[in-house]
Amino acid sequence: MAVGPLAEKELHWVRRNWRAVALVFLLVPASFGLATASFDRTVPRDVPVAVAPASDAVTGDELQAVAGLTRSVAAPRQFDSPAAARTALRREAVYGVVTVGHGLYEPGANVTLSFAIDGGMVTYVQPSRAVAATLDDRASVFPSTVTVERRFVGPERTLPEFLFATGLVYLLAIYAFTYVPYHLARERRVFDRVRVESSLWAMLAAKAALFGVLGAVAIGCMGLVGAALGYRVAVTDPAALGVLAVTGASLVAVSLGVSFLTRFSVAGRFVNVALLGGLVAFANPVYPTGFFSATRRALAGWVPVYHATVAVRAFALKDLSPGLFTDRLLLVGGVAAASLCWLAASVVVFERRGRNG
Repeated sequence: MAVGPLAEKELHWVRRNWRAVALVFLLVPASFGLATASFDRTVPRDVPVAVAPASDAVTGDELQAVAGLTRSVAAPRQFDSPAAARTALRREAVYGVVTVGHGLYEPGANVTLSFAIDGGMVTYVQPSRAVAATLDDRASVFPSTVTVERRFVGPERTLPEFLFATGLVYLLAIYAFTYVPYHLARERRVFDRVRVESSLWAMLAAKAALFGVLGAVAIGCMGLVGAALGYRVAVTDPAALGVLAVTGASLVAVSLGVSFLTRFSVAGRFVNVALLGGLVAFANPVYPTGFFSATRRALAGWVPVYHATVAVRAFALKDLSPGLFTDRLLLVGGVAAASLCWLAASVVVFERRGRNG
């Protein structure tokens, strides 16, 4: 058989699916190429770090001077008290707290700069060594004798425990954007019969119950593995489970909305995969916000999955109070409600298209 007709057939397929082809073979490789530029720096310079006075005797000039030193290795944020700075540290609003002692400009004085980091933020432990060393080196500009002390706040965790807690959210994201749309796409041909005998809404309610149970089984299975490995991660914490449930429902609603709106086409599946890739790339699941750039830090603040991941880590890994994260929890809940509205609108459009042929 001649190659020409087969090549023409493939070209016709490319023209018909050009959006999916462009996404997979142009946008994705370009994104991977740009992502490599993120690893050009060994010491992050855009990670937010708090600068706070150790006492009321510390002057504004001393605070500004230390903030200036910190700016070369972090993004300093000034706080009025160590307590407020520590609260920001627990909330992952900052990833380190530099407490400034008085007497930086007094010759012969001994001043301590305390650099505290969260023991649960494991991926910042090694970079914080470089930050502390840089502060210690540059503090020689002061006439006083300055000592930089690096210490941990809260329980220290291992990298496997940290990744385990973070992975709880991303396990649900993988299911939401890959398996769940694929499962419904396989049943696409029976939708007409479902609409006659019952309704798509009833089918979606049944699917929600099914995947809710399966999601709980998946989290439970992962929790058993963590317990067997001796991880100190409270998978069964009620607040953590609540955030996981709401986040999982939100992600499934987004992916199914895309599937219904694209009529379960190949392009829709690629869009869902692209959304999953975007979450992994821009939600800062592992590294602190600002680790790679200030732009990535700003983008993470707009990604609800980032806030859900911070909350799950706080509850399951650090045993913190949900009250510290009220704003994040409200955001996650609001986005979940909007996602369900998006799914409902997509189903309505799908049904109208079906009635119109």
